[in-house]
Amino acid sequence: MSAPDTDTETQKKRHRPALIGIKTAIIAGALLMIAGVVYAVLQATDPSPEGEVQPVDGPADAEPVIATPEPVAD
Repeated sequence: MSAPDTDTETQKKRHRPALIGIKTAIIAGALLMIAGVVYAVLQATDPSPEGEVQPVDGPADAEPVIATPEPVAD
């Protein structure tokens, strides 16, 4: 069944603020997503100009430190 009184022009006027709010929220969300992707890409770029790999734990020629467990005294 269809609605008995369908005046689309009146309904457009009544729902205009809600539709504007929905459109604004969609646009704001899309802009925030784009900004997040751009920020992530910019943070992921290599900061060194030559593209050298920087050691995380120390120099590459350093001796590795191997921890040995101490014996348990009874």
